[in-house]
Amino acid sequence: MLCMLIGCSEDSAMDKYNKLVKKELASKQRVDSIFFGIHLGMAQQRFFMQCWEMNKKGLLTDGNDVTGNMTVLYKLPKELKYPASMNFYPDFQDSTIWKMRVYFHYDGWVPWNKSLGADSLLQDVVGLYKKWYSEGNSFIRVDDEKRGTVYVKVDGNRRITIKKYDDVLIRAEFVDMLVEKKIKDKNGK
Repeated sequence: MLCMLIGCSEDSAMDKYNKLVKKELASKQRVDSIFFGIHLGMAQQRFFMQCWEMNKKGLLTDGNDVTGNMTVLYKLPKELKYPASMNFYPDFQDSTIWKMRVYFHYDGWVPWNKSLGADSLLQDVVGLYKKWYSEGNSFIRVDDEKRGTVYVKVDGNRRITIKKYDDVLIRAEFVDMLVEKKIKDKNGK
């Protein structure tokens, strides 16, 4: 009986997430950083120039087109348990970045090697992001029947989510929640 009362009195992960979003948006704090000097609100042309400059230095190249979209590729030879690739590309609203989609996969993945699949990669990417984005709030694990396990971090206007995309890929996403709200309001959703 005591366990049931304690379990009922604790906030669910989704409740914690919703309260955190409300608190962070009310703070009016802007957190726009993504990675490699790229940020939410960055002009489209500046994004292309930033990627071109990093390409000339050998840090970025054309992506692997892992999801049927144009991407930029960054190789992760030692950052994760096994060599991996990170493909990314933003969504633009009014010619500025409002969302960044990022896909990770282990370079050596084959169907019969489960240790190089998305299940183990998810934990590695979450660990990497906890290092890269250690400031601010912690990641919250949300288990959802439809979406599976999703890790989410909210700081100011920026939301980062990490989840399994398929058996191979992990999808991370950076979103400016203020722009997202404007888009939803405009589209009546």
